[in-house]
Amino acid sequence: MRALVATLALFLVSLGPARAVDYAPGRPVEVHTGARLDYALKCKGCHGLAGEGTPGHVPRLDGFVGLFTHLPEGRDYLMRVPGVARSVLDDARLTAVLNWVLETYGREQRAPDFAPFTVEEVAAARRRPLEDRKGLRERMLAELRARGLLAPDDDGIGKSPEPRS
Repeated sequence: MRALVATLALFLVSLGPARAVDYAPGRPVEVHTGARLDYALKCKGCHGLAGEGTPGHVPRLDGFVGLFTHLPEGRDYLMRVPGVARSVLDDARLTAVLNWVLETYGREQRAPDFAPFTVEEVAAARRRPLEDRKGLRERMLAELRARGLLAPDDDGIGKSPEPRS
């Protein structure tokens, strides 16, 4: 029995670092590494692997998160929302996830002058609690609507609106 356990342990160690794998019958297996792996392990439970969120509860990221980069307070907001600020990821890995999320789910909506997050700014921002998160988010959504960047019936949490013609 000890030999079997030792052989199994040696086999598992030989597999190398842990990787998250998505599988669905008939679809090629996707292996996640780096920021995508961190997102899969730390964020996908609420936001979904495709960034779809949980309607009525958790904001979608896909086609939405990049909108915040158009507002001065949006950059700060993205670094300080509770799921980001309270993440167990270190500052460098968290910065990589934030940049990956904006590239993956917000590329089409990002402000043209958006610069990627830096480790230093994420480290500083996440240590300052975000006060009145809901109020700030509502004010930013109102500003995005006023600028014509967001449909009147879209809040990123409810059912996604029908595409505009």
